[in-house]
Amino acid sequence: MILAGGSGTRFWPLSRELSPKQFISIFGGVSLITQAVRRVSELAEADGVHVLTNERLRDELQNHLKSQAALVGCTIDYLAEPTPRNTAPAIALAAAYLERLDPEAIMVVLPSDHLLEDGERWERTLRVAVGLAERGRLVTLGLTPTYPETGYGYIHMGAPLTGAAEGDTLGHDVAAFVEKPDRETAEAYLAEGGYLWNSGMLVARAAVVLAELEAAGARAETPDSAGAAEMASVAREVAALGPKTWTQDAARTRFGALPAVPFDKAVLEVSDAVAVVPADMDWSDVGSLAALEQVAAPDERGNVLSGNVVDIDSHDTIVYSADRLVATIGLADLMVVDTTDATLVAPKDRAQDVRLIVDALKATGAREIVESRSSLRPWGSWTLLTKGPGFQVKTIEVSPGQRLSLQSHEHRSEHWVVVEGRGRITRGSEVFDIGPNESAYIPRGFTHRLENPGTSVLRIVEIAVGDYLGEDDIRRFEDDWQR
Repeated sequence: MILAGGSGTRFWPLSRELSPKQFISIFGGVSLITQAVRRVSELAEADGVHVLTNERLRDELQNHLKSQAALVGCTIDYLAEPTPRNTAPAIALAAAYLERLDPEAIMVVLPSDHLLEDGERWERTLRVAVGLAERGRLVTLGLTPTYPETGYGYIHMGAPLTGAAEGDTLGHDVAAFVEKPDRETAEAYLAEGGYLWNSGMLVARAAVVLAELEAAGARAETPDSAGAAEMASVAREVAALGPKTWTQDAARTRFGALPAVPFDKAVLEVSDAVAVVPADMDWSDVGSLAALEQVAAPDERGNVLSGNVVDIDSHDTIVYSADRLVATIGLADLMVVDTTDATLVAPKDRAQDVRLIVDALKATGAREIVESRSSLRPWGSWTLLTKGPGFQVKTIEVSPGQRLSLQSHEHRSEHWVVVEGRGRITRGSEVFDIGPNESAYIPRGFTHRLENPGTSVLRIVEIAVGDYLGEDDIRRFEDDWQR
């Protein structure tokens, strides 16, 4: 169960509400969500990979992952929670859903936006965790710390669990969960040993997750755990309605009344059933733009320069350019992140405060927090070139042999001009081909489809004119991607 509902506000401007951090592909050329699915696709049973997101993001996730189908390598069950309520209600709903599919189901709950080493060590660690989960434990994975990180929570290991070993990997009771420490405390943890970074990954029987929620709520040892039993009850109630109804008013009302609490706070920190499996693997939660230091090797001055960048005399600075030329002189300990429609400049030690910019932009209604200018689709991609009152201009690329859905728009007409390749146009009852420097007009309300019947990319310029130009003004009649 991959949790993919976050918006990644601390990664703006690379992350947007409709293209959040998990869509970013600058870490290794493949998006973080694609990496997350691929990491478990061979370990899960057939049809055993589920992605839990929110209603607004579900279509974008489907579009994105279907465009990456060759890399993902499995079928995916897409679920939209009724409304975002943090990880405790989300995991409760996931557990209730999986329990209905299989009363003995063991769920592996993973973030969608982390960097994590895969391969033999990952598989071995996960199988140890599954073994503990079969014994009724709530199992979290803890990463062996390599430096005194202050941006992660820590897990203090307790007594080793006998019989929970494979090779040199042991499971332990959890002595304590520790909040993000200051530098001095983090250094003490590293020197003492016995402390792990809290990865936020969970392995447990779905039934045990619900039972431990109920037990935590009954004890009500902390304000965050007081509502845990209600989460289990409401999750079972909503799951029984079926995923197709989760975004309807009845489910929204019930689920939306739950407290927005992290699963760690609601259950793990108060449960006696928690175990941790140490994992000696490369890992990062990609928690802020400071993670861009992992994109490229630093130069002799400690700068990490990525993209179309020219620098003179800066040191210990991150400069990232998605497209345009960015030139810097004499900077120190700064981050410069440039995209097609927004640029951020900030001290590196204020990386966690980027969310404040997002809050300020949200207050003004800025579209730059909602979407970027480019978007992957299962048939290709589009890029917004310019937009003004009543019009917008895009480039659209359709991969060979692919086609868009048969669709219509209520609020806009479209003009298509072919720049490269040959396109096949369906317009009402007409079907015809056009080539470079030829165009087609699609009146508002007409059913239409764009197709690439050739063996090379089809590239067009689209000029849309209308009183509303949102991506949700689409009525689909046929779709190869079942959207």
